[in-house]
Amino acid sequence: MTNARKKGFTIIELMIVLAIVAILVALALPSFQDVIRKSRRSDAMNAILGIHLAQERWRVNNILYASIDDLGLEGDIADTMTSPDEHYNLTIPANAATSYTILATALGDQVNDSCGNFTLTFTAGDIDKTATGDADLCWKK
Repeated sequence: MTNARKKGFTIIELMIVLAIVAILVALALPSFQDVIRKSRRSDAMNAILGIHLAQERWRVNNILYASIDDLGLEGDIADTMTSPDEHYNLTIPANAATSYTILATALGDQVNDSCGNFTLTFTAGDIDKTATGDADLCWKK
């Protein structure tokens, strides 16, 4: 009678592999989430710039810059709208004859983004872009 050795993995070997995979996932997941949040920033920027262009079209025929409702961009709540991918809530908290402000407030997981909320302020031809984080880095696409 010969003693044949069975081939396969032991439970210890499988547990070691699972532990290594778990460590790799734990290290990679935060970086992956940051990249996803960074890619979602373009949702806010595109929505803000869309409102900016609509404001300029509106101002050609009116004395004051418009609210979101005047622009026909209203959402579920008066004077607010949600960005196309629904990662930001957009409002125009201030509008006058020569200026307006557009605020994009982060929603959902975007609240954890280092850039947070975005603001575009237009005053007499000057545009000021700010963010909760470093504005120069946050407004880059």
